[in-house]
Amino acid sequence: MSRIIHILGPQFSLRLALKQLHIADKAAGTEQTVPIEDISALVCASATAVFTAGALRALAEANVPVLICDEQFQPAALTLPYYRATDTDLIRAQATWTAEFRDAAFRHIITAKVRAQGSLLHGHTAEALAGIADRCAAGQYRGQGTAGPGKSLARVTVGRRELLHADTPAASESRAARLYWHRFLPPLVARLGTTEKGRVPGTRLGVNGMLDYGYAILRSAVLRSLACRGFIAALGLHHTSRAGTHALADDLMEPLRPFMDAALRDFMLKTDAPEMKAWMGAAAGVLLQPVPMKTGKVRLLHAIDLYVQSFASHVLKPAARPAFTIPHRGTATPA
Repeated sequence: MSRIIHILGPQFSLRLALKQLHIADKAAGTEQTVPIEDISALVCASATAVFTAGALRALAEANVPVLICDEQFQPAALTLPYYRATDTDLIRAQATWTAEFRDAAFRHIITAKVRAQGSLLHGHTAEALAGIADRCAAGQYRGQGTAGPGKSLARVTVGRRELLHADTPAASESRAARLYWHRFLPPLVARLGTTEKGRVPGTRLGVNGMLDYGYAILRSAVLRSLACRGFIAALGLHHTSRAGTHALADDLMEPLRPFMDAALRDFMLKTDAPEMKAWMGAAAGVLLQPVPMKTGKVRLLHAIDLYVQSFASHVLKPAARPAFTIPHRGTATPA
């Protein structure tokens, strides 16, 4: 059984005994035990909770991410196992990714993200997002949207140069985002009663703050899977210039964001009092929802493991087309 543990009260203490996590709530006078192998993630939003070193070590050894949040329930820190190489072939391949490999892999990722965003909408916006996804995908495989290795943009016409820029993964993602958030965000803002005008990461307030919290949950799950496979999370595909971040996790989580978007929309529209504290439980629960994959329906947390495993196989044996499977709300997105 996979469980996500939430530590919210002011007087919790956590310790390890006989491979069990003992969680005591001194305020309520209660204590419960949970087998370490049954825990998929632990979220702590209590400023006064106490962890023993043994408990933290056991959670790390079991690849259980521990997400520490501040008083506004925003993620502040994440614990993961200390990096240890388990597949030197994978590390060497990652360290020598070519620009062409990074572009093709990130194009596959962004195509899946935009398609997933379109699945949450309808009408002209959904059709426009499907068109952006089609053009992004075609750019890699039919010579559209990319100048190709060794070609200079200075040698193409102005019109062709505009097309090249328009269909790059980054440009496709940006253009899709403008359409998507213009339609997706307003109903949630109206439900919460805030004055937010658009998607602004890092505000820590309102709908944007809730989205940031949910995305941090997804990011922690991706980091967990990357650590298990032996990837260096700091070496990314597109987010390579962002110093101090887990760039590869930022890359791979992009097509997973619509899972959290859909969950927040359901939470906002169906909950009488949509507050951050209640959203914490709903957001973490997204990792436990069933997702169709090639092998059948599995929980999103396991689907992320399969996604990263599939990406690792592609890194070791790259093909002309990206050959890794990405979870999608409706079905798995194949190569």
